[in-house]
Amino acid sequence: MHAFLKRLYIKSSTQLSCLLLVICLSLSACDKAGTVDNEPKVYYDLKGFIDNQITYLNEIKPKVAKKVTLNGKEESQQETQIDWKKELELFAQADINKPAYAKSYTVTKSDSSVFEYKLKAGENLPVRYLMIKVDSATQQPVRVKAIVQSENRIYKSQRNIELACTRKNNLVEVSSYTIQGYQKLVLMDAKTFNVTAKIGL
Repeated sequence: MHAFLKRLYIKSSTQLSCLLLVICLSLSACDKAGTVDNEPKVYYDLKGFIDNQITYLNEIKPKVAKKVTLNGKEESQQETQIDWKKELELFAQADINKPAYAKSYTVTKSDSSVFEYKLKAGENLPVRYLMIKVDSATQQPVRVKAIVQSENRIYKSQRNIELACTRKNNLVEVSSYTIQGYQKLVLMDAKTFNVTAKIGL
């Protein structure tokens, strides 16, 4: 779960605090098919890219302007002290290079710079859709979009995530990202959220 959204939930009501606990447990349990780093990559290595960005951003500590909307209530702030591993964890979780997933997605390349993965009918995996557009020169992502869903007997959620990058001096850097969607517990109303962040302002 997005780190800033977690903090916002903690500030809210007792119901939302309970919801947060379930969310954290469901996220840790929803993806049991682990990535094997030394295995050949069937799909684009999104996790490798995100891990490199985490290392880089933790080093340079850029200023980040954020706006979070939770059930219509908006909060804005600027930060520099961010744990980027937690901040970008949803994007790392959108990586589909897991041995159990090797035949679970259809692959479309509309051109040499766009990779599109769609979950096949009959499959039940968290990442339902993933699109990665890469820079033609560096082959690094300039845009990532994904739909991630989780559901069990007591909890369901959907997160539409998008990350944009810019190229500076032959290096591709994350410049902005958005996370929007909902989460719902049985017998409770759905909680909607929208997170937008711009980096390096």
